[in-house]
Amino acid sequence: MRNILLLFLTLCTSLHALTPTKQLAHAIAKAEGFGASKTNLPTRLHNPGDIRASRGVHYPGQVGLNKNGYVIFKNDAAGWAALEDQIDRIVAGESRFYSASSTLRQMARRYATSPTWVKNVAKNLGVTTGTTLAEILDIPPVVTARRNTHDLDFILGEDLK
Repeated sequence: MRNILLLFLTLCTSLHALTPTKQLAHAIAKAEGFGASKTNLPTRLHNPGDIRASRGVHYPGQVGLNKNGYVIFKNDAAGWAALEDQIDRIVAGESRFYSASSTLRQMARRYATSPTWVKNVAKNLGVTTGTTLAEILDIPPVVTARRNTHDLDFILGEDLK
């Protein structure tokens, strides 16, 4: 019993130690069925994100495609790296499809084929389907400032030239 409790505490501690990117990646992988069974497609393809091929994109560790266009990775580590790289691109504002202001629901419209995917990901993260990726990934808001010039600034001695 003590060993089971120790294992449980270790797992709980390690899950809380995950970065926001890894937390989202694990929630996506779980919703995709990765690791749930050896026969699940994402598990067999070493593709935890169930990533489909994109024209002109070859992922590091990619060894092929299945007949439906899903990427086959050489091992699980390569699949995890590809999924986390996709999430990092969202954080950096480099994704062609998603932005930090996208909600899980909006992401699901493009990413998933199952109508329950978004509910599963949200449940796995402990958030709602309307939560933005910025909130999930702890992306600070972008604040832009510009000088507000007024016609009467010269009266106050604030020459803005």
